[in-house]
Amino acid sequence: MSNVKELKSIELASFTTMVTGISVLFSIIGAIILTIFLVTTVPNGAGVAIYLIPTVIVGAFMYTIYNSFCEGMLYNFLSKKLKTIAMIITDKGEVVKISTTETATMTAIILTIQAILLYLVSVFVLPLLLTSVIQTLMYTGQTVVAYSLYQLLAILSQPTTILILIFSTFIVTFVFVLIAAYIYNIVAKSGRAIILNLSNENNFTVIDSVDPLKLAIMFAIICGVLSIISGVISLISGTNAVSLIGNIIGGFVGGFIEFYLIAAFYNFLAPKIGKIKLELIDFKI
Repeated sequence: MSNVKELKSIELASFTTMVTGISVLFSIIGAIILTIFLVTTVPNGAGVAIYLIPTVIVGAFMYTIYNSFCEGMLYNFLSKKLKTIAMIITDKGEVVKISTTETATMTAIILTIQAILLYLVSVFVLPLLLTSVIQTLMYTGQTVVAYSLYQLLAILSQPTTILILIFSTFIVTFVFVLIAAYIYNIVAKSGRAIILNLSNENNFTVIDSVDPLKLAIMFAIICGVLSIISGVISLISGTNAVSLIGNIIGGFVGGFIEFYLIAAFYNFLAPKIGKIKLELIDFKI
C-alpha cells in the first residue's frame, strides 16, 4: 500500500545536528586526504597542514550549522507560502515518487536566498578569513597560492559577479533539480527507489535508517545523467572529449561513493546524536 505524503515541515534541531555530524565526518576524511597530499607534494607541507587542517574541520562544522539550520528554517517558512514537496511512500518505506516542479521550485528558492545571505555575510567576513589564510600561506612560503586567493577575493568582491551568481543559482538549480526529480521517478519505477526505515514520534515521522546501497545507486544514476548533460554543454563550449568522459565517469562513481557514505554516516550517527524528524501529512489536492 502506498501513501501520498506532503513534507510540511522539518524539525530544525534534529536536521541541523545530523547534517552537521555528517559534514564533520566528511571534513575529517577530506582533512586526512589533504594532509597526505600536502606532505607528499608541497615543500614544508606538514607545516601548512598544521595550520589548514583545523581550519577545514572547524570551518565545515560552523558553516554546516548555519547552512543546514538556514535550509530547514527557509523550508518551514516557504512551506506556508508555496506548494510543498510531496512524495509517495509505501508501507515498506520505499519513496516511489516525488513531486517534480514543487521540489525544483522550493530548492531553487532556498538556494537563491542562501546565496544572497552568503554574499551579505561575505562582504564582512570573507575578507577577514581570506586575509588570515593568505598571511598564513605567506608565512609558510606559499606565495603563489596566497596570490591566487588574493585574486579570488578581488573577483568575488565585484557586484557584477555576485548578481550573475545569484541569477544563475536559481536558474541552474531549478533546471537540474527538475531533471533530477524526473530521473528519480523513472528509476524508482524499476524497483530502485530509496528505502527509508521510518517510525512515528508524536506528530513527526522519524528516519531511523537509510538503505545505503539503494541511495547510492539512485544518486549514482542521477549524478551520472546530470554529468552527461553538463558535459555535453561543456563540449559544445569547447571542452575536449577526454574531459567529458572523465566528468561522466566521475559523476557516476563520485555520486555512488558520496551518497553511500552519507547513508552509512547517517546510520552510524542516528543512534548517537539523534535522527531526523519530519512533519509528513496526508497530501491534500
